[in-house]
Amino acid sequence: MTGSPTPTARAAWWHAAVAAVVVVAMGTLVSGAVRAVTEIALMGLGLAAVSCALGKHRAASLIAWRGLAVTMVLFALSTAAEVLVLLGTATSFFTPIESGLDIAAYGALVVAALGQLAVGRRRRDREAWVDTASLLLAAGLVVLAFSSAVGGSLSDTQLGAPVITALVLVVCVPLAVPDNGRSVSAMALVGAGTLAAVGYGGGFVVPGFSDLPFATELPQFGVVCLVLAGRHPSVARLGLTSAPATTVTTGRLMGLGAALLISPVLLLFVGFRDGSGTGFVLAAGSAALTGVVLWRLASMNRQREAIRVALAASEARLQLLLENAADVITIVDTAGSVAYMSPAVQSLLGRPAADYLGRDAISLADPRDQPRLRAAVAAAGHFGSEGAGVVDTDIRVQHSSGGTRWVEMRISGRVDAAGIEGWVVNFREVTDRKLFEDELRRQARTDPLTGLLNRTAFNERLAAATAQVDDAAPPAVLFVDVDDFKTINDTLGHGAGDELLLAVAGRLSAQVRGDDVVARLGGDEFALLLDGADGDRLRDVADRLLVAMRAPVRIAGETVTVTASIGGALAEPGCTAERLLHRADTAMYTAKRTGKDSRALLDGTESVLA
Repeated sequence: MTGSPTPTARAAWWHAAVAAVVVVAMGTLVSGAVRAVTEIALMGLGLAAVSCALGKHRAASLIAWRGLAVTMVLFALSTAAEVLVLLGTATSFFTPIESGLDIAAYGALVVAALGQLAVGRRRRDREAWVDTASLLLAAGLVVLAFSSAVGGSLSDTQLGAPVITALVLVVCVPLAVPDNGRSVSAMALVGAGTLAAVGYGGGFVVPGFSDLPFATELPQFGVVCLVLAGRHPSVARLGLTSAPATTVTTGRLMGLGAALLISPVLLLFVGFRDGSGTGFVLAAGSAALTGVVLWRLASMNRQREAIRVALAASEARLQLLLENAADVITIVDTAGSVAYMSPAVQSLLGRPAADYLGRDAISLADPRDQPRLRAAVAAAGHFGSEGAGVVDTDIRVQHSSGGTRWVEMRISGRVDAAGIEGWVVNFREVTDRKLFEDELRRQARTDPLTGLLNRTAFNERLAAATAQVDDAAPPAVLFVDVDDFKTINDTLGHGAGDELLLAVAGRLSAQVRGDDVVARLGGDEFALLLDGADGDRLRDVADRLLVAMRAPVRIAGETVTVTASIGGALAEPGCTAERLLHRADTAMYTAKRTGKDSRALLDGTESVLA
């Protein structure tokens, strides 16, 4: 079983029309006790509208609408007491009860108004409290003026005029110009308050007001507006605002303007009461002065709003640029912590920008590059000082997946300006570029066929090894030349020759330690650099290489056997890289002249090692 559907806007207007018919009947067709009973029925319609606002539409301000519900009940009970008085039942008993219920209803109405002031705000700032206090003070002056007008004593009927007028000022004026647009419910409540205030207070200002058609029914027409406000769907958003309480919105400005206008209105009221020409002049001058001030405030508010809109548009453009920029923009404060990180960092490092706020900026770099990053920051200096500037550097930063990414980083000098105290850092990913550069360097130092070091790289390693020779463990070089390699090329083709060279490279690499160096110097010539060798190790490695080379190898669909001639030399103190390589090369030719498939080795004193 489903619940009843939520009332629509059309239904709200129909219910308001029914209430209006009831009020018209009260003013034209019924009187006395029957009129009072009809008024009770009207209060029932108002109570049903309040129930609809709370139950069906889930109105935001529970206090306000519950206060209105209590008000409707109290007015209905007061009218019921009035019926008994009109019927002559215990008049002396029910007359004060009627007045007491009316006064209690006005109190409930005040509670409802205060509840509407608090709607949508869990916490109100000091400025909002000051605004509300100003409105309440103005409302108090209205009550005081009416009290003075009737000799300092207000009956329950006379009390309705200042109370309703005060509520129109405190609640309805801001509702008439809400920050999220006018709504039917808001305007209906404004109409309800205004009709009630005019109906109760018109007789104080305009002589013979009560004799006008439907003048006494104006408060009842206010209930018609209340029916429309409570049943219309727009009541769900009544009074809510998307702007913070500190924003100078149109509603707040109009509310304060209404409070300012109280003074000239009260002067005018006193002028009417006392017949004083001076009162009229003061009222007119005060009203003109207040109007000019309000006009200027409204003009300044429009200018402020235009500036706010332009600033918001500028911030939106900047945010859009930052979100779609490939570069990451970072602000690092004077303590070295990340104060701002642009959204582009998520696509680069795998985490949203908020995860990096407050972190030590240096710690984002790979530990191997942190010293270099600190040096770059120091080199940037202080912005505006002599020698300061922008420093560019390439470093590795840590990715959320655990790896690293290369970035090209630009670091400004330290800035001391409003909003920015520290360093502005821009960086973009250059991992592909760095990998490409590494590949170019690798290609420049390696043999493209075998992947071994080439002659240039081997000479660099050899120069480093011979820079300072240790007598106890000097470096040694073995020069390896494949015997009869030309025959393989001529008989089986160059493709078979390349296969043979690959096999030779693998066999040479398998016979040495990890810290030794194997290189292809060109053609069928290979060289090995043994780190920390002696005569025994030189002989051992050379002999193992000869055995390894003799193993049959299958190339171009055929099994062939090749040999090599090997020459080796140990470095002596003061030996240069060129001399050591020349001695090994000479020894290799000696081995080749002795019949190939052999080795010739020299120690540091040019003696031949057996």
